[in-house]
Amino acid sequence: MTQKHRSPEWSRTTRTIRSQVRAAHARGDSVGCWRCGGLLPINSENQVVFDVGHLDPNGGEGIDNAAPEHRSKTGQCVGNRAHGGKLGAAITNAKRNTNATFKPIPWA
Repeated sequence: MTQKHRSPEWSRTTRTIRSQVRAAHARGDSVGCWRCGGLLPINSENQVVFDVGHLDPNGGEGIDNAAPEHRSKTGQCVGNRAHGGKLGAAITNAKRNTNATFKPIPWA
């Protein structure tokens, strides 16, 4: 988890979005995923299953950069956790690649 996800502002943002989604569901409104537009699933306890995702991964932690989205891959939607995993892997691999340089063998 990045420092962004530990900030007080992101905590407020996720609480607000989750509250808005729960209220919409309680009114009978359908809630869609911002990434694919598909409806968010409802579990056996009649609760909406979703994550709060970043509209822009490099954006801020405010409510203007957050929206509900599928937690995991659903149809054509990659889902929040898979998308975050890919971004995290790209950052890690980029760090590894900058430290490792090719050294040609002198006799080759």
